[in-house]
Amino acid sequence: MRIVWTWPSRRGQGQTPERRANLNFRPDYNMLHWRPSHINGVQFAELDSYDILGPSAMISRNVPDDRIRYILGATGEGRRRLRRVPSERVSCIDYVFIDSNETVRAWLLSNPVLDDPLDLMIYCYRDEGDTRPVTPSLSAHQYLHEDAVADWADSAAGHMGNMHYGAPYVPPRFDYGNANRSGDYQDGDAPSVSLPVSSSS
Repeated sequence: MRIVWTWPSRRGQGQTPERRANLNFRPDYNMLHWRPSHINGVQFAELDSYDILGPSAMISRNVPDDRIRYILGATGEGRRRLRRVPSERVSCIDYVFIDSNETVRAWLLSNPVLDDPLDLMIYCYRDEGDTRPVTPSLSAHQYLHEDAVADWADSAAGHMGNMHYGAPYVPPRFDYGNANRSGDYQDGDAPSVSLPVSSSS
């Protein structure tokens, strides 16, 4: 998994003032750059879950900010575009807005199996204290709540690191008691259920 992230307040850090001014435009979430110099960081990580908890825990471990506006996953076609022309913007038709278990699975299914690494973009909220007007979200894709990713990552399942995580299985007990291997009840373990007795005439 390749994770890239951007802070709207810090785009173009290290660039000349003129270059940085050109980079600090209001983002068009329908057409985004996924490669330097439009991003602030990159990290490689392993995804271990098919639901929103796993990506959130992965993001929390690897991205130095958990105030996330959008989680975006490139489809197979979007990743092919990035390989061909990494400097070009990618259209939203080629990435998935990830905000639920269903959208995580839709993103994974849109990529060929074993065609690694996958591409994930994290769009962070602006730094606290940034006084510039906030860029409105897309009408069809509202911003995640500022604490959403942190809350998902803090859940018990988010830390399991188990792609097939589920609630512990408790086998049913149909015998109403503790029987030994031969099926005989131990002392004091006889069932308390009265079974009907048939009578012969």
